[in-house]
Amino acid sequence: MLDFHIPTLDDKPWIDDIFDGTEYFGCFCSFATLWLWKERYFTEVARLGDCLLIRGADDRNNVYYMYPMGKRYDIREAVTVLRDDAAKNGVRMMIYCAEKWQCDELIHAFPGEFAFDEQRGDFDYIYRSQNLIDLGGKKFHAKRNHISKFIRSCPDWQYEDICASNAGECIEFASALLEKTAPDRNAEEMFELRMENSAIADALRNFDTLGLTGGLLRVGGRIIALTIGEPLNSRVFVTHFEKADTDYDGAYAMINNQFAKNRLTSYEYINREEDMDDEGLRKAKLSYYPDILLEKFCAEEIDIGFRRERE
Repeated sequence: MLDFHIPTLDDKPWIDDIFDGTEYFGCFCSFATLWLWKERYFTEVARLGDCLLIRGADDRNNVYYMYPMGKRYDIREAVTVLRDDAAKNGVRMMIYCAEKWQCDELIHAFPGEFAFDEQRGDFDYIYRSQNLIDLGGKKFHAKRNHISKFIRSCPDWQYEDICASNAGECIEFASALLEKTAPDRNAEEMFELRMENSAIADALRNFDTLGLTGGLLRVGGRIIALTIGEPLNSRVFVTHFEKADTDYDGAYAMINNQFAKNRLTSYEYINREEDMDDEGLRKAKLSYYPDILLEKFCAEEIDIGFRRERE
């Protein structure tokens, strides 16, 4: 019987072991992502041999699943198990954020049994690290200008790695920034921002345990920007959070560039996650000219009454 449960820090070793040796590019493919957003997405995890199964729920309490993950798994077994769990929950089976190759694998294993819808808001924006470090060429001219303006207006700026000694200060900065922007936000936006702020605080309180890496900028000794992420594997680093005080023009461009220069030179790619259909966020992410837009699809069972005969 599957043991679906809310992930705890005790689950990190076996989930890390399942991801170890994989070459996933998607931002969901890490223990930290699952653990940090467990409250927002009602995340639960279960182990099926060497396969990680993930169950969540949307705001209307509709149950959904993520595509089975791991180095070794039998897709027919894993999907059949998830299909049975969906039936027990009285829902049509839906697999969120399946990549193109996963959709192809599903079509081959279950021909004609799933329909696929593109999830544009969940596409990952993935960049070559060297491009974000160098910001070379005409297309990055505006980014270089933002950075130059920041340096001119803040000559006493400093970059610093996030560590145990400044994590508390980072939590205070993120919380203060949230309250500063609150008057301009509606209730739905504030809910999402407060959930994100809670995840940032959890990340900073468990920074070393989660295996995270981060950097911050100071001006006049006070934090004005920070970023936090982790390696997905030897090739890909994923940036989970990036926050900056927009009173400092160019602060976002500066923390992005400084973090890449100081900590990400050994990675081929940087995944800066999805835009969640936010037009402002989409414009900002596209302005860095992603090398890969990692497509995501929702796979939905066509016939909820369909069940395979089991002898």
